[in-house]
Amino acid sequence: MSPANRVIGFIGAGNMAYGLIKGMVSVKPDMEILIYDTDVERVNFVSGTLRVNSLNSIGEIVENCDIVFIAVKPFSVESVIGVSVQALNNFKDNNDFPIFISIAGGIKVGFMEEVFNRTLKNVSPVKIFRVMPNINSLVGKGMSAMCYNNYVLNEDIKIATEIIEMSSKVLVIDEKYFDAVTALSGSGPAYIFLIAEGLIEAGVKLGLPRDAAKTLVFQTLLGSADLLNSAEFSKTSTKDLRDMVTSPGGTTAYGLAKLEEGRIKYILDSAVNAAYLRAKGLV
Repeated sequence: MSPANRVIGFIGAGNMAYGLIKGMVSVKPDMEILIYDTDVERVNFVSGTLRVNSLNSIGEIVENCDIVFIAVKPFSVESVIGVSVQALNNFKDNNDFPIFISIAGGIKVGFMEEVFNRTLKNVSPVKIFRVMPNINSLVGKGMSAMCYNNYVLNEDIKIATEIIEMSSKVLVIDEKYFDAVTALSGSGPAYIFLIAEGLIEAGVKLGLPRDAAKTLVFQTLLGSADLLNSAEFSKTSTKDLRDMVTSPGGTTAYGLAKLEEGRIKYILDSAVNAAYLRAKGLV
């Protein structure tokens, strides 16, 4: 069964959910998508903007959907699963259980299994995916890591991947790497935004109008990303690409020397490591 034939539900309608839904409706406008959130104003915005329907409770989402995204803050996951179990206990056939896909940061598959099994009658298998998307899903350019529990079938993986790929590239990776993924691609857009901010301010200090500086910086970042990812240059090392821009004694060489003087690689490494430690709960 293709994703278009599945009913997709979202518990939570924040930015990440919005990005995923936006990708789905842009690729498959006829997909049936249902959302629920305690924030009625947010539900009205998402349903009105993306033309999807809303339901009145977590239980209704679970009962009416083939795939359920848990798109809430990490501290709310346990209570969401608890309410979901109440709905699952009303199912006559355990094979009709929906697939659950969590995009809540830091919540492990094993923890979710334990919460499901705590109050689930007859401890029935629940198929669980864990996905770490990033904010770039809002424009269909996201990066998502994905793992899953032992009850998931190959067909389920195919369906989940196709759904996520509507807004994001998908990397299936062992859960043990998820804290590193969170620190690198999950938090990564914020690092890029800060770099963009610094470049814009530097351009303004040189006398450029702010709008002109923004245009120059944004297009430079976009073009550089496309070059890195292009078929022609994706196998070219970042150092070789850098050398293509750098003439001995030229302007770029002088600029790069300042970045090296400021230990730019060390700063980036420190930032990613700090985020990693936070993701692991060590700071």
